[in-house]
Amino acid sequence: MSRRTSFYIAFDAMFLALFVIFSFVPNIGYITFGPISFTTIHILVLVGALLFGKWQGLLFGTYMGVLSLLVSLQYPGTVNYLFLNPFVSVLPRMLFGFLAGLIFDIFKKKSTFAGFLMISAPLCGILTLLHTVLTLLFLYIFGYLDVFYISYAMGLTDIIEANNNAFGSFGNFIAAFIAPGTVCEMAGAIVLSPAIMGVLYKAVIKKNENSFGINVHFLPENSENALSKKQLITITVIFGVVIVVLAALVLFLYYYFK
Repeated sequence: MSRRTSFYIAFDAMFLALFVIFSFVPNIGYITFGPISFTTIHILVLVGALLFGKWQGLLFGTYMGVLSLLVSLQYPGTVNYLFLNPFVSVLPRMLFGFLAGLIFDIFKKKSTFAGFLMISAPLCGILTLLHTVLTLLFLYIFGYLDVFYISYAMGLTDIIEANNNAFGSFGNFIAAFIAPGTVCEMAGAIVLSPAIMGVLYKAVIKKNENSFGINVHFLPENSENALSKKQLITITVIFGVVIVVLAALVLFLYYYFK
């Protein structure tokens, strides 16, 4: 076994342990604060995608999805139990991790380390909303609409009917429990994901990339192919404006449906 393979196995095992802790220790990966429910476990997926790209994002997204399926077993008879359906729990998280890594790879090829950190902060907020949209979309298609009759086969239709009776519509359910938490998730991802990635890169990856043959490279500071400071600021501002607009839209939908 090569040293590079050994490193990735150890890195993935360490993060798998973190995923398990975030999933099963209360109020770490899944947090409920009064009427607001939000997650922090997606930050681990973003960190993996930031460092190693689309395939690591896919792997960490799979970790998140499979563990959320297992977590749902603890809540029979509730909406969380709908995540027993792998099309609701696993598939959107895999897609989220892969797309996040794919987008990060594009910017990484054109950025220095400092520039990548600048761009990735607001981008993490946008991708966090993408995760929420994908999860809700798959919940609606494969859970509520039950296009493959998986909910019916698993005996989950009673939960769906009870939820519709309680909230009146899927939109009302989203507004009551999802929308406020989404803004918190976006804020957490913007601050924590690039910060954790930066620490890991400086403390672990950079110091060992030659010894283990780790392939995480940014353009040199003086590279002519790197995005200029003006371009970085412009892109970051655009992403920042997008985040503000999206967060305002989420809050508007919350108050509208509420």
